Amino acid sequence: MKTTVERLPDHPARVVLEVEVEPERVEQAVDRVYRRVVRDLRIPGFRKGRAPRKIVEMYLGKDALLQEAIEELVPAAYREAAKQAEIDPVSRAQIDIIDFGEGKPLTFKAEVDVKPEVTLGEYKGLAVEKHIRKVTDADVERVLERIRQNNARLETADKEAVEEGDYAVIDFDGYIDGEPFRGGAGRGELVEVTPEAFVPGFAQQLIGMKPGEEREVTVTFPEDARDDLAGKEATFSVRLQEIKVRVVPELDDELAKTAGDFETLEELRADARRRLEEAAAEDAASELEARIIERVTDAAAVDIPEVMIEQEIEQMIQEFRVNLAASGWRLEDYLEVNKMTEEQLAEEFRPGAERRVKSDLVLEAIARAENLDVTEEEVDERMRLVLGPGRDEKELAELMADEDRREVSRLNLLRLKAVRWLIDNADVTEVEYEPEEAAEEEAAAGDEGAAETAPKAAAEAAGGDEEAAAADADAGEAAPADETGKA
Repeated sequence: MKTTVERLPDHPARVVLEVEVEPERVEQAVDRVYRRVVRDLRIPGFRKGRAPRKIVEMYLGKDALLQEAIEELVPAAYREAAKQAEIDPVSRAQIDIIDFGEGKPLTFKAEVDVKPEVTLGEYKGLAVEKHIRKVTDADVERVLERIRQNNARLETADKEAVEEGDYAVIDFDGYIDGEPFRGGAGRGELVEVTPEAFVPGFAQQLIGMKPGEEREVTVTFPEDARDDLAGKEATFSVRLQEIKVRVVPELDDELAKTAGDFETLEELRADARRRLEEAAAEDAASELEARIIERVTDAAAVDIPEVMIEQEIEQMIQEFRVNLAASGWRLEDYLEVNKMTEEQLAEEFRPGAERRVKSDLVLEAIARAENLDVTEEEVDERMRLVLGPGRDEKELAELMADEDRREVSRLNLLRLKAVRWLIDNADVTEVEYEPEEAAEEEAAAGDEGAAETAPKAAAEAAGGDEEAAAADADAGEAAPADETGKA
């Protein structure tokens, strides 16, 4: 098979392949079509599946077999030509058949966008700082306090009347304009006596009630309440059953035994410190990766085809849709609340998409420059890790045999190797900092962050930054849709 490749002068990331497939290969394809078609063909005078090829050609038309063979042959020949020309297509090819016929070669052209060439900047021996948050005694004590609070329990209080902060067990019946309404009655309901509990203003009117006492409570539902309640005044007949208080356990050995497999408080305290230090180390490693990726991405130059950015935006919107669904939201509801269209959301995602695509291309270029490679065994291992959970072996084997998914996994692994290579070959200085220093930095950046729009924040939540390029399967990253096979 002959292949020539031409880059379009005005579009360096778009190429035209001209492919010529040998007549012998075309003939083999026609023969395969004949053998497939004849199995189900009934021609008078011949048993089913036994008609000779010449008879089938006369019956169906010689061009029909040839045309079907061409349709089967072109996609395979195009993929082979792209590999032969060492190009990475990033869009669907526009294919034009130039010539074919009996005894003639098949000639076609394929115009397609490809991954652009990357001009790398400085990337070897980068001097970078690894910022490690120091774990303080105060951090450990905050964890222990959370454990105390999480192990608190409600107990019946031996007290005369309800006070703010108590928990009231009540029966109630609600009315609007003298009529009961849906959801307006309850028995044995537990209400925390705080200003915003239940309906705003309701719980505070319970202050001073004694067990067994009945009281009338009047509230106005907020405007964002259910449609049939919004802005309406309701009257509740309330009876107090009992008063409960929240009892927080002491910070002692008994709490340690309740909280986990510990015998003493000191063991629990040591475990809390260890976990905080591990989390600080992981955060420092992630921040270092992001810092290095940002450096090499900024230093490189690449002209990204628009189609790659559009594809990335589409992927980010899909990721965002999944994240919203996990929180009980639909994308349509989010757009309605934020008074924007999906096209406007896509534009909010665009800067992050451009960054992600550029980072990916730069890391792949570094991997090529340093002769980094990924074995088939490594691809298998990653695909089992990402695709395996919840699937049987047959389904998993089918997914793992898919060449497109294998290529996505291979590229993800290659980028990970590039990031690790960059870190291994960087001049890394570890800098430990106190939590107060981080708080000051966050405060200084607060004014700028406060101006960020909700959609822009959403774009970052969908992964629109350079860290996405270095997401590690071993750290449990969300794999791209093409790799997982999930919508």
